Parts: sequence; C-alpha cells; structure tokens
Amino acid sequence: MEAINITFRMDKADKQRFERIVSDIGLNLSSAFNIFAKAVIRENAIPFELKAEPTFKPNKKTLQAMQDAQKGENLESLSLNELTTMAKTKADA
Repeated sequence: MEAINITFRMDKADKQRFERIVSDIGLNLSSAFNIFAKAVIRENAIPFELKAEPTFKPNKKTLQAMQDAQKGENLESLSLNELTTMAKTKADA
C-alpha cells in the first residue's frame, strides 16, 4: 500500500478537541481519519446519519393541526380577506 499525504483545513479548536478525543482512545489523527475513510469505502456512504436540526419544533396544538390536515379532518375554509384580518389581529396583539 502506497501512502500519500492529504492536506485540508479545519477549525483550530475543533482539531484540538478531535485530537484529544482520538488520543484518549489510543489513536492519532492519521489513524482516526484512515478509519473514517475505510468505513466510507466499506459502506459506500458516510458511516453516520447527516441531518439538519429542525429550526421549528411545533407544539402539541400545531402537531394536531398538521395531523388533521394530512387526514383531511377538522378543516375550515377561509377567504384571503379573513386570513389577512386574522394575521393583522394577531400581529397587533
């Protein structure tokens, strides 16, 4: 196996924290990155789930309204004028 050098940029504080963690489990940076690379190759994917944290977490009332809407239950029809009036009323409150 021919070894090559790879250079990339990383936040200094992140590098220091990462280095401390991998050192605590008996690895150096090179070994940790090689393990990561082998896992990506083996799984043909990033070996952990990547997802954005939701910025909006609906409360119980909103969740219920969303479920009702998906089921087509407890729906009411409103005109654009009614919606505009409701929005203005809530904004003024």
